[in-house]
Amino acid sequence: MSLQYEESNEDKRQITPEEYLQERKAAIRARSWWAIGFGIFAIAGSFAAIWLAVNYFPEYMEDAAGKSVFYFLFRNLYFLLGIFFLAVGIWGLYYAKKLKFEDLIPSPEAIEFARQSVSTTPYYSYILVGCIIAVTITQNYAGLDESVEIAGLVKPYIWENHQYWRILTGAALHGGFLHIFFNGYALYGFGSLIEYLSNRAHLTVVFLLAIIGGGLTSLYFMPDAASIGASGGIMGLIGYLAVYGYRRRQQLSPDFLKSMLVNIGFIAAFGLVAYQVVDNFAHLGGLIVGAIYGFVQVPRDLHKNPRNVSNFTKIIGVIALGIFILTCLFSILLLLRVIQA
Repeated sequence: MSLQYEESNEDKRQITPEEYLQERKAAIRARSWWAIGFGIFAIAGSFAAIWLAVNYFPEYMEDAAGKSVFYFLFRNLYFLLGIFFLAVGIWGLYYAKKLKFEDLIPSPEAIEFARQSVSTTPYYSYILVGCIIAVTITQNYAGLDESVEIAGLVKPYIWENHQYWRILTGAALHGGFLHIFFNGYALYGFGSLIEYLSNRAHLTVVFLLAIIGGGLTSLYFMPDAASIGASGGIMGLIGYLAVYGYRRRQQLSPDFLKSMLVNIGFIAAFGLVAYQVVDNFAHLGGLIVGAIYGFVQVPRDLHKNPRNVSNFTKIIGVIALGIFILTCLFSILLLLRVIQA
């Protein structure tokens, strides 16, 4: 048995399944080592910077007196991201070691499902990412701390002033470049996947409902804290895709559901380590809402195409998209102090 491997338009060669498997393993290992290298660099750099600051420049560290280096490490985003990338890299090496050729062969149902697929441009994903980037740019103008105070999910303001709109506007705000980069990347990645596998109407409905569900969960369990970011909505997308992968496991790659569960596991582990800076209850609430929506929406019958939706569902999807666009516009006007709330 041989596989045709296309290197260019002119040059083609035949490779054996074993050679193909080894090439895939090598590619996975290469990406894993890059992740491990970045993780070690971030961890070591954060440790060195904080150690120097605590021991030689304590005046620049808030409440540094009597605090150890580790106290500040687990509140440092770069250190936590280093741990995350290190874990991802180690998992990648383990995955490459266990990978078998059979894992790379799609089932006949998966081939037929892919054949029926229609290439689509992820317009809704572009719009959602563009909206949160626009809000983040405005935050840089208004100031990060001020923006959280003005439009973030500050729970006491909801309880005392009934500013329930903060559940939505809080999801439009982010805490800096790394926060918006990773959330924007995840939103585009998982969002475009939903637009391809399901229907873009479901993307905006799941995202909006998960934002609300995550915000309400956080509001209930952490009534005195403040939080920002679209990660609750993103977790809803992951929850939906996990259910989709389970319901459609005969039509998808064997690794699809596994990758969704690995994402959930990594985010949960990261949240436990970084509980000081991560709103785990917003993540949990969004994940549950997305999974529930998936169980309701993704058909059990494999002969039903999940991409086909009614005109009513399409309208609901447009309305959900419009609500988030208006939320971001409202956030921008608040941050620019064009309007007062």
